[in-house]
Amino acid sequence: MPLKSLFEENKLIGKRGVYPLTAENLLRTGLALCTLLKIEKQKEKPAMCIGELNFLSMALSVGFMVGGGEVYAFEKEADVYVKCERDKEFDVLLFEGLESLDFKKLESILFSRYNMPRKEGEEIGNIWIGREKL
Repeated sequence: MPLKSLFEENKLIGKRGVYPLTAENLLRTGLALCTLLKIEKQKEKPAMCIGELNFLSMALSVGFMVGGGEVYAFEKEADVYVKCERDKEFDVLLFEGLESLDFKKLESILFSRYNMPRKEGEEIGNIWIGREKL
């Protein structure tokens, strides 16, 4: 029996704190997203924009920064945009800037035995709010 896809189109849907929206899974998803942008899109320093600061966006951002990507809050220039929405009792992370095939590649990176490269020290990305680095 085939497993259910992690993403529903360009959305990650669930209850905050419960898989797939746990801190650990969001960190890995952010790291995989940064890895995908580096490999597939040939981005040396990928950029992600988050629409608000909350548990979901920050957990995802930590993984993205560990991969060496830069995170911008409330900006519009980025390789991928992530919006947080609420649908009844579920939380929704909406990803813009990726194609449908990118989500399959992202899942492949997440569930493979491939070790996603992590940065160290000064190579770790930053989060920016209004052009100020935190």
